[in-house]
Amino acid sequence: MMSFAKFISVLGHPLFMPCYAFGLLTLCNPYINVMIHDSVKQLTFMVLAIFTIVLPIFSAILLKQFGVISSIYMKDSNERMWPFVFTFIWYYIGYQLLSKLYIPHSFLLLMVGAISVIGMALIITLRWKVSVHMLGIGGVIGAVIGISHRYQFDHSSLIIGLVLFAGAVGFARLKTKSHNFNQVYVGFFIGLITEWAMILYF
Repeated sequence: MMSFAKFISVLGHPLFMPCYAFGLLTLCNPYINVMIHDSVKQLTFMVLAIFTIVLPIFSAILLKQFGVISSIYMKDSNERMWPFVFTFIWYYIGYQLLSKLYIPHSFLLLMVGAISVIGMALIITLRWKVSVHMLGIGGVIGAVIGISHRYQFDHSSLIIGLVLFAGAVGFARLKTKSHNFNQVYVGFFIGLITEWAMILYF
């Protein structure tokens, strides 16, 4: 069971969430799929992969090498500040690059929501350890709900699947003793509400 929990924690890592959100919405929403040219989809995935996964991980590795953090897993909330700062910067640069591409405005808002969530995580982590995993998966669910309302398209099956996955991620974070219940629930709802509001009202 512990091995399964660790696997789910990796699969549900928050750095993967922007790519998950873009991929799922592109596949599951025919309107969005038609609106974005295949070459733009590929370029968008490349930008997301580089600026939301590769560069944040590379920054964490460098911070560990220089002794700023003791582990790339950052289990101590006091070590999360600088990795969050660098991740915030990379996400912002990625957003600026995506804004030059011909993609729906709602996807840019998805990135704005992700940047906002990171900013809130940075502030919260100064005093408390919130579950960043749950911030991430909550954000994906909030984004899908927001897109569903914005485009008047039924994504209920996708939302149910994501909620089940969020439950698995929450269980994994508790099972590995990475977080307590409050940290898991607060992280989930902050991520969900932030992304949902960003996409629906801006």
